[in-house]
Amino acid sequence: MNSILALILLGLAIIESSWGNVLSVAGVHPDLVLVAVISWTLLRGLADGLVWALIGGLCLDLLSSGPFGLTIVPLVIVCALARLGYSRVYGAQLWLPLFLTFPLSVVFYLSDALLLSLTGRPIAWSATLVQVILPASLLNVVAMLILFPLLRRLHRRVSPPAISW
Repeated sequence: MNSILALILLGLAIIESSWGNVLSVAGVHPDLVLVAVISWTLLRGLADGLVWALIGGLCLDLLSSGPFGLTIVPLVIVCALARLGYSRVYGAQLWLPLFLTFPLSVVFYLSDALLLSLTGRPIAWSATLVQVILPASLLNVVAMLILFPLLRRLHRRVSPPAISW
């Protein structure tokens, strides 16, 4: 089952990398791997979320022209922050991921831009914030509406509810 989950992340990374222009709105596209990492962390907890962050980050880095390993760090940061919202009671409800996706996306993109600037790439911060980070974060909320119910179904399939008193 773990290999199937890794293939799902690879598939999302390929869709994001190759079909990003098809999915784009106003020049930005949803970050499907980020949305999947947030979803999986809220559904399964920190340990599983970190695995998805590492695998998803590696897949994205293999398919991008940026510095290798750069995407993993922001994904791990977002995963750790999403863990604060993890709850066995509310984690499977759609409202929680919708509520958390926008601020976590902003953290992801700001972390990514900061790391890129540390590698020597110039960043126009105000333009990046207004033209990329905020619209992409909103688009991620829309992507969460579609992706979270699918991942919730997968979560229930790979780990049926435990019997308890």
